[in-house]
Amino acid sequence: MTLLELSAQYRNEATVISHRLRDLRLQCRQTTDPHEAAQLRQRIHDLRPLLRQTKQLAELMEHYYDRGYKRHDFYTL
Repeated sequence: MTLLELSAQYRNEATVISHRLRDLRLQCRQTTDPHEAAQLRQRIHDLRPLLRQTKQLAELMEHYYDRGYKRHDFYTL
């Protein structure tokens, strides 16, 4: 598997996570139970960094061999 193929998988996973976040936000707006709303907000809070990192890794893998590409400092040594 190449980095470009792996990048496509990360992009697909980012889309899945994004859709899940959208669904959780909708459920949170519609619920009347404060306990359930708090649980949904926590799940949203936990998924946001995962979405950000998945997108960052997809971009890094897409451009890993490109000269002059400015990599995110978090993923460089």
